[in-house]
Amino acid sequence: MEKKILFIDLDGTLLTDTKEITPENLSAIQQATELGHAVVVTTGRPLYSTLRQVEKLGLTKPGCYAITSNGALIYNAHTREIIFQTGVPRACLREAFDEAFRFGIHPQTYSATGVLCEKDCPEMEYYAKSNVISYEVVDDVTKALDFDPIKILFVDLHDRSRLERFREHMNDFSKRYHLDMFFSCDQYLEFLPEGINKGSGIRFLCSYLNVPLDNTLGAGDAENDITMLQTVKLPCVMKNARPEMYPYGAYITEHDNNHSGIAEIIQKFML
Repeated sequence: MEKKILFIDLDGTLLTDTKEITPENLSAIQQATELGHAVVVTTGRPLYSTLRQVEKLGLTKPGCYAITSNGALIYNAHTREIIFQTGVPRACLREAFDEAFRFGIHPQTYSATGVLCEKDCPEMEYYAKSNVISYEVVDDVTKALDFDPIKILFVDLHDRSRLERFREHMNDFSKRYHLDMFFSCDQYLEFLPEGINKGSGIRFLCSYLNVPLDNTLGAGDAENDITMLQTVKLPCVMKNARPEMYPYGAYITEHDNNHSGIAEIIQKFML
């Protein structure tokens, strides 16, 4: 059988709504890797949150990689080395945070070890708990960082439309700083460097490994997965995705993220 790479999103795709990995998904991933296929976690989460899931999946052997922060950081999970990293301009943080506060939206960014924010709030507590991640409240994120952070994330737990209005309001800002804006779920709006996304991460990794894109599959559920689905040979969209995501899938799963939709994909196309 021809060896393939499956790129899988975490939240809303591999993970259940309670952030668990079903036994069926875990078993299917193990079977796929035993046959020589590769499974690459491809997520919007930062590295330090992704690593916990990678370890649970046993994807730390030679040839195991992870695409994190929507393509801004790519990691060799066996050698524990970063093979690619970029970031948003640190100079744009102050304006971005101030505009978010004006809209009543929670902004955050990322240090080398955790999340940075300027206010402790329910949104920050929710994000930290659901991603099993630490955070630090600082007076000024621009003074707490001495490098360009991987991304900026804006959170509204109750009103996606407010995030949509904020995205429209920040259109000129994004052009000025060469940023792309997209949703990773209804509650999270992401700002990343222009051209950096899951699709660019997949192209980088396939080139790095000398693997043809014809040997790739991808599975996702949200707007930040679109570039991944457009890049892989066989794009799979989860049943639980928003309806507007369905056209991006050559295959729509019969089972959702709570009922082992990833195992379904692996059984059907890799085993």
